[in-house]
Amino acid sequence: MKSMLKDVISGGEQYKALAFICPGCVGNGGGTGLHMIPVEPTTQSPAWTWNGDLEAPTLEPSIRTTWESPREKFVCHSYLRDGVFEFLGDSTHEFAGKKVPLQELPSWFLSWGDDDDE
Repeated sequence: MKSMLKDVISGGEQYKALAFICPGCVGNGGGTGLHMIPVEPTTQSPAWTWNGDLEAPTLEPSIRTTWESPREKFVCHSYLRDGVFEFLGDSTHEFAGKKVPLQELPSWFLSWGDDDDE
């Protein structure tokens, strides 16, 4: 499974988010690369447009992640189209300007929340 819909509660609102791993964000800043992109609008925030496909998702608009440390600034900017990341030139990682297919969700994510029912 390459992406999954998850129920999210944030700021007192519940919505659906598309969860997937971004290869450009894995390891940068110690991160897992997990993105949970809202695909249902709330009163507090808009949502991305999603094609409804969990194996080959397309999201609009682009996805831009940034963080800064005292030594560096990280930018990951991409489109996700038909299950392929199209990394834009302003990305600061090795995938800038490249296309990279969406990978399977890791087991740690698939088992996340399994003990919530206990």
